[in-house]
Amino acid sequence: MEQQDQHEWPLSLDEYARYGRQMIMSEWGLDGQLGLRKARVAVVGAGGLGCPALQYIVGSGAGDVTIIDHDAVSASNLHRQVLHTTERVGMNKALSACISLKSINPHPTLNPVTEPLTPTNALTVLRDHDVVLDCTDRPYTRYLINDACVRLSIPLVSGAALGAAGQWAVYGGSFGATKRACYRCLWPKPGPSGRCEKVGVWGPVTGMVGSGMAAEALRLLTSGNGVKSSLHILHMGGSPMVRTVGMRPSSVKCVACGPNATITDDLEREDYAALCGEVSVVPEVDNRMSVEGLRKVVGAPEVIVVDTRPPHEYSICSLPHTTNIPLASILASPEEVPPGRAIFICQRGNDSQIAAAALRQYGREATDVRGGLVAWSHKIDPHFPLY
Repeated sequence: MEQQDQHEWPLSLDEYARYGRQMIMSEWGLDGQLGLRKARVAVVGAGGLGCPALQYIVGSGAGDVTIIDHDAVSASNLHRQVLHTTERVGMNKALSACISLKSINPHPTLNPVTEPLTPTNALTVLRDHDVVLDCTDRPYTRYLINDACVRLSIPLVSGAALGAAGQWAVYGGSFGATKRACYRCLWPKPGPSGRCEKVGVWGPVTGMVGSGMAAEALRLLTSGNGVKSSLHILHMGGSPMVRTVGMRPSSVKCVACGPNATITDDLEREDYAALCGEVSVVPEVDNRMSVEGLRKVVGAPEVIVVDTRPPHEYSICSLPHTTNIPLASILASPEEVPPGRAIFICQRGNDSQIAAAALRQYGREATDVRGGLVAWSHKIDPHFPLY
């Protein structure tokens, strides 16, 4: 019997079927798919932004994907972090994401990193990747990732989402003869910090921003870095919903990528945390109260326990015998706090410190509860709802 000639196809038959709808696009093609299969992508954060970004990057066939997240899945994540499930609450997010991603596409190599990214390991962990996606929500980590990418000459796709708004852009690298701005070029100083557990976030916003970040990363990987410097701004109530504005090129004054940059490979330098906005808002004092101590005095006539959360959060759940005065009102008018021994409480014990410090500056005796309502639920009343 005559042996049939076997043709060596560059992709497996499953890959042709799986990626066909993107390969038939003229800007993608077989060459783009082969380049994507060779690509190494690092995604820092497997949360609200990381989940949709990972879903599309892995689904599209990126060859090697590193997923960096030291956090664990919680029930409060599930309305927006679409790779995690109820059954995996408590599991590390990088490991949980790998389980879902393998069920989407078995071809890419997935590398979960369950340790936090730090100045000690950032250069080592991110080295040799073709693109990095910053899907985190902490200013310190954003600057750290940017600085590591600048040192390693890796383009960075960074995004943010909060409430009903978000944004994303490509930083670093170059477009033609133009050097793209790095994250520090556009945002040399940290802005007001906001995290979704404090401000809230609409699930579809993280989905749209994460998807936009994936699209930018895939364009970088399939077009040889030919992506213009643009900032995409999303607001769910806006018209148009997404606006795109051009970004200026890199700044000669930038401390990370400018010609006289002062940030070097030594990311463990003594002042690095301050360069990333990691400055304590208020120093801790020794007389903070424990939740066990609060239980003994709450309801006493000489004590006033002030919950510093916004009114809409106070209405979700609150402790008996407490008064709601939002932090902003306390800072604006500390004299409005009723007389008595003032004890401040908030969700996690952060805003309460600020409120107590403000009242002490006003000349009143004040303390706050370490760990806030979260600690109360964990240590005193397991039936007290957390959100």
